[in-house]
Amino acid sequence: MRRSTSRCVAMITLVIVLLVMGALAVLAVGAQSAGQIAYLGTGGSVWLIDMGSGERVQLAGSEGFVALDWAPDGQRLVLVKGGPAGPGSDEIFVVDVEAGTTTKVADGYGPVWSSDSQRILYVGNLTPSEQGAEQSLGLISIEDGTDSILAAQRWVSGLWPIERVLYSGDEKLIAVYVAGLEMEGHLVIVDDGGRPVWEIPDFVYSADGFAWSPDDGRLAYRDSGEPFMGGESPSLKIVRPESQEVVLALERAGFWPCWSPDGESVAALLWEEGGGFRVMIVDPLDGELVLQSERTFDDLWNSELSWSPDGSSLLFTWAENDSRQVLVMDRRGESRPIAEGKRPEMHWSPDGTRVASAMGEEGDREIFVVEADGSDLRKVADGSMPRWRPHTAGEQGGAPLCGLPLLGSSAILFMAFRGLVVPRVRNAENVA
Repeated sequence: MRRSTSRCVAMITLVIVLLVMGALAVLAVGAQSAGQIAYLGTGGSVWLIDMGSGERVQLAGSEGFVALDWAPDGQRLVLVKGGPAGPGSDEIFVVDVEAGTTTKVADGYGPVWSSDSQRILYVGNLTPSEQGAEQSLGLISIEDGTDSILAAQRWVSGLWPIERVLYSGDEKLIAVYVAGLEMEGHLVIVDDGGRPVWEIPDFVYSADGFAWSPDDGRLAYRDSGEPFMGGESPSLKIVRPESQEVVLALERAGFWPCWSPDGESVAALLWEEGGGFRVMIVDPLDGELVLQSERTFDDLWNSELSWSPDGSSLLFTWAENDSRQVLVMDRRGESRPIAEGKRPEMHWSPDGTRVASAMGEEGDREIFVVEADGSDLRKVADGSMPRWRPHTAGEQGGAPLCGLPLLGSSAILFMAFRGLVVPRVRNAENVA
C-alpha cells in the first residue's frame, strides 16, 4: 500500500513538473524572442525597454549622451556624452546593465567593441597646440580598466580629424578614416598595436564608404577617383591591406558597400542620373554582378544599406514626397515597404524578424517596431538611436525566473524520475 501510494505521488509529481517545465519554457522563449531595446530619450537620457512587458528602465542617471552601442555579449553598453565645451570634449562611459553601474572610461568618441566584449577601441579628442592639433587612437580594457594609447598623430591646420575607426573581421587590423578638406578622405591601416601597415592612396568618398569583411582582412571601399583632374574614374575596390593587394576593382562604383554576414556577397548603391540609385549585389571573389534592382529609387545621398542577420534580405530607405520609406529587399530584388517617416534610422532585431526605427525631426523623434514583413507597426517610445540587445550566452541557456535559473529539461527529468526510483529502493530496504 505504501509502495503504491509513493509511486502515485511520484507520478503526479512528474506530471506537474513536466507541465510547469513546458509553461516556463514557453514563457522563456517568448521573453527571449520579444527582446529588449536600448535608446536615447529626452535630453540624451539612456533607456532600456522590454518588448515583452513594455517596462522601461533608465540605465544612466545623467543625460547629455549622443551615441550608444551594445557589447557583442549584450552585458554592457558604451555611451558617448557630448562635452560641455562643445565638439572636441566628448566623454566615453560604460554601463554594466545587470549591475546598474555607469563608469567614465575615457575622453574621446567613436568607440568600437572587440568581438569578445573585453576591449573598446576609440578616438581621443583633439588636443590643440602651436604645432598643430594632436589626436590619439586609444584602447580600453574592460577587465582591468586600463586605457592605453596605440598611436598618436599630429594634424596640420586645415585638415579635419579622424571620423571613424573600425576593426577588421579578424581584429588584426584597424581602419582609420581621416577626412580631408572636401568630402573625400583617406584610409590609414594600422595593426592591432597601432603600427602603420598601409596608407591607401585612393580617395574614399565618406566615413561610411568602407567596410571590412566579417571573416578576414578584406576591405571594400568606394574609390572616388580623380576624373576632374585627369585621373582614374570612381570604382568599387576590394583590397587586402596586409599585403597591399587589390583583389577587385569594379567599374560599378557602388556607394556605401556592405558585406553579407557570411562574407560571400557585397551590396552597394549604384548612382543613377538625377541622384537616384539601384541596389546591387556582387560576388567579392570574381566581381560577378549577382543582382541589380530593376527599380530605380530616389535620393542616394540620404539612404543606407543593412543586411539581415541571416543574409537573406537588405534594409534601406528611399525618398518619397516629404518623407522616406523603409524597404526590405530579398536576394531576387523584390522589395516591400515596411514603414514610412522622416529621417528613419533602422536596426534589425538579432533574429531578423523585426526592425526598430526612429523617425521624426530632431528633438521630436519616435521609435517604432515593425515585423520584417511590414505587419504590426507600433510605436514603443519617444527617442532616437534604437539598438536591439544582442542575444547573450545566458539567454541561450534559459532565462532566470524570480532570481533563479530555469533548469534544463534533462535536470528536471532526472529530479522527476528520481521521485519514482528512490521510494522504490527505500521500500525494498524496508521489506528486507
